[in-house]
Amino acid sequence: MLAALTIPVGCGAEAPDSAEQASDVGSISLALVGTSATGATYRLSNAWFDLYGPTNRVLRGDGDTTVLTEVLPVGRYDVYLEPGWFLERWTGSGYQVVPAALTSANPTPVFINDRATSTVAFQFRADDDDVSLGYGTLDIIIGVDDTTPLGEDTDVACSNGYDDDGDGYTDCSDPDCQWQPFCAPYREDTDVACSNGYDDDGDGYADCSDPDCSWQPYCAPWREDTDAACSNGYDDDGDGLADCSDPECQWQPYCTWWPEDTDLACSNGYDDDGDGLADCSDPGCSWQPFCAPYREDTDVACSNGYDDDGDGYADCSDPECQWQPYCIPVREDTDVACSNGYDDDGDGYADCSDPECAWQPHCTWSPEDTDVACSNGYDDDADGAADCGDPDCQWQPFCAM
Repeated sequence: MLAALTIPVGCGAEAPDSAEQASDVGSISLALVGTSATGATYRLSNAWFDLYGPTNRVLRGDGDTTVLTEVLPVGRYDVYLEPGWFLERWTGSGYQVVPAALTSANPTPVFINDRATSTVAFQFRADDDDVSLGYGTLDIIIGVDDTTPLGEDTDVACSNGYDDDGDGYTDCSDPDCQWQPFCAPYREDTDVACSNGYDDDGDGYADCSDPDCSWQPYCAPWREDTDAACSNGYDDDGDGLADCSDPECQWQPYCTWWPEDTDLACSNGYDDDGDGLADCSDPGCSWQPFCAPYREDTDVACSNGYDDDGDGYADCSDPECQWQPYCIPVREDTDVACSNGYDDDGDGYADCSDPECAWQPHCTWSPEDTDVACSNGYDDDADGAADCGDPDCQWQPFCAM
C-alpha cells in the first residue's frame, strides 16, 4: 500500500532573518518520527530537503532529528528530497533500516501562506505496517505490500533515483520507463524546442539546423509572396530577387501591372504600366479626357479665336467649323434677307436681283389684274404700267369708271 509523508506549513516560533522581516512570512515543519497503529516507531534519516521559492533553503534531518522547522517568506516553494535518505524502524534495542521507496512526486510543490497551514505529502513504499510520523496535521503514513514486487513504470518511480523493481536499472535506464514523461526522449519539432538554442532530441542538430524544425514558424523559410514581403525592399526568401523582381510577387497588389488607360492614371505624372511612357505620352491615354486632343467642331470652339485642334486653321477657316452656327455662310433665300436692301450672301446681287430670292414672297411676280392691285399706286406686275395705266386693269371697277 502507498504511504504518505504529509508536511504541514504554517506559522512558526522562530524569528525571520533580516532579509525576511520586511515581508509576510510563514513556516514549514517537516515531521520525521512517529508511531504506527501497531506500536512500531519509524523515523526518516539522513533526509536532506531542498526548498526552492522566493528564497532557497536546505534542511537536513539526521537520526536524532524529529522535526525540521524553518521560517520562510510567503510564496510558492518546491520541496525536493535528495537521494540518500533511508527509513528506520525501532526494534526495541535500536533502529533498523527497512526497505522503502519514495513513490511521490519529487520535488513536491507547496504554498506558504501568511499565518495559515498548508500541506505537502511525500509517499513511500515500505513494509505492510502503517505509521504516523509527526504531530498535529503532520503525518507520515507508511505501508507496503512486501509480497508484490515494486513496479518501475510510473513517472514517479522513473524519477526518484531508485531501482524500484530491483532489475538492476534505475529510473530512465530501465526499459519500463522509456515512455514515461520524465524519461521520454525530448522532441525537437515544436516552435519552442526549435528556438531555444539546444539540441533537444540529441541528434546533433540544434534548432533550425534540425530537419524536424524545418516547418516550425521560427525556422520556416521566409516566403516572398505577400504584399508586405514584396514591397519592403528586401530579398525575403533569399533567392536573389527582391520584391517585384521576384516571380512570386508578380500577382501581389504592389507588383501587379497597372494599366494606364484611365483619366486618373493618365494625369498622375507616373508611368503606371511601366512601358516607359507616362501619362499623355502613353498611347493608352490618347482618348482619355485629360489627354484627348481638343476638337474644333463646336460653335464655342469655332468662335473663340484659337486653333483648338492644332491643325493650323482657326475657327471658321477650319473645315470642321463650316456647319457650326457661327461659321455657316449667310444665305439670301428668305423673305427677310430678300427685302433688307443688302447683298446678304456676298454674291453681288441684293434682294430680288439675287436669283435665290426669286420665289420669296417679296420678290415673286404679282399680277396686276385685281381692283386692289389696280388701285394701290404700284406697278405690281413690273411691266412698267401702274394701276389703271396697265392694260390689265382696264376692266377693273376702279379703272372702268
